[in-house]
Amino acid sequence: MAFSDLLEQVGSTGRFQVLHVTLLSIPVLMMASHNLLQNFVAAVPSHYCSAHTNLSQLQLSPEETLQITVPLDDAGKPQRCRRYVAPQWHLLVVEWIPTRVRTVVGTLTGYCYTIGQLILVLIAYFIRDWRFLTLAVSLPFYIFFLISWWFHESSRWLALNNKSDQAIKNLQSVAKFNGRGEDGEIIDNKMLQESMKKELSSTQGSYSVLDLFQTPTMRAMTLCMSAVWLSTSFAYYGLAMDLQKFGVDIYLIQVIFGAVDIPAKVVVTVSMSYFGRRPSQSAVLIIAGITILINVLVPYDKQTIRTCLAVLGKGCLAASFNCCYLYAGELYPTIIRQNGMGWSSMMARVGAMVAPMVVLTRDYIPWLPGLIYGGAPILSGIAALFLPETLGSPLPDTIQDVEDREYCVLRLLDKCSCDIIFEQVNPVK
Repeated sequence: MAFSDLLEQVGSTGRFQVLHVTLLSIPVLMMASHNLLQNFVAAVPSHYCSAHTNLSQLQLSPEETLQITVPLDDAGKPQRCRRYVAPQWHLLVVEWIPTRVRTVVGTLTGYCYTIGQLILVLIAYFIRDWRFLTLAVSLPFYIFFLISWWFHESSRWLALNNKSDQAIKNLQSVAKFNGRGEDGEIIDNKMLQESMKKELSSTQGSYSVLDLFQTPTMRAMTLCMSAVWLSTSFAYYGLAMDLQKFGVDIYLIQVIFGAVDIPAKVVVTVSMSYFGRRPSQSAVLIIAGITILINVLVPYDKQTIRTCLAVLGKGCLAASFNCCYLYAGELYPTIIRQNGMGWSSMMARVGAMVAPMVVLTRDYIPWLPGLIYGGAPILSGIAALFLPETLGSPLPDTIQDVEDREYCVLRLLDKCSCDIIFEQVNPVK
């Protein structure tokens, strides 16, 4: 008997899981509003430098004054003064979700972020003052803070951290909520200890972020996932927070950039379920990088083509986010999953912080930001190929489980290689 059997006993897809995921998804709706708020509160309005004082007495039209006082940029449009520029300013808990529906639940949660982007457009359209707009998207988080106290801590994590009584209490609470109170009542400390005997025997001692680099397998896995998260966030926000360059209405382009996530996440969900996490993660990153690099070669006046390529790239990066949230949660063992997800999230934040800085290089080398934004996903897409596949696999509980999983993969590959060699030496007649 394993912990997954206990989860099935108390109800793995009952009312508790529905409410649990729903309450986790609501804050994600507003996360997009916060992350992309800059597109509206820090957008540079149309403006030009004031005319020279000695021109004030001349009888010139505004167009004539603009023509003789403001130089043209590379696109043949008047240069804009930059004095109005404002400063630049998700973890789904998978342990209550059974393996068979993990992909679907992860995808549905990802769609909440997509819907949040569309909600942002609606709010920003009706609230034009940036102060009230910022307040409108910030206040709901105080409500989310209060809701967060309802969530149950993972019983798997509690058991592995010597808190068996609380683990049993949570399991019984879930069972009661799912209408399986009698099944939950029979769960006791002996049953819990028996179901997690292997895991408990491997979890003696405390763990920290350093354990992510403890063994060669964990070290390689963490470095590859770091590259995936950093480049995904880096390229995503490099595109999503620089919408003005496309020359399209800011509200329309935000709707387009948000809506493209819907088909993109459908495709990656099907791909993750049928082809696996690893090839899906790698493919969307490489395709995103290629579209961004192609965009570098498209002339600036071909705005439609540039916008279409950017939308395709942004969709692939949104699909990458959808994949890596689920993928990372399945890769890291329970005892350090929070550390692993925290580390991955930190790398994503580093990518998001660096992304706006890269745009500044456009003033010196116009094509350099596109080259960087496109090159990073391609390199991390290659790195993703070195990650283990987790499709249909149970969540690992210990570092040893991760090592055993890698050993099984290597053993399977070795067996396949031996079979191929045997067939070549002794061909079937």
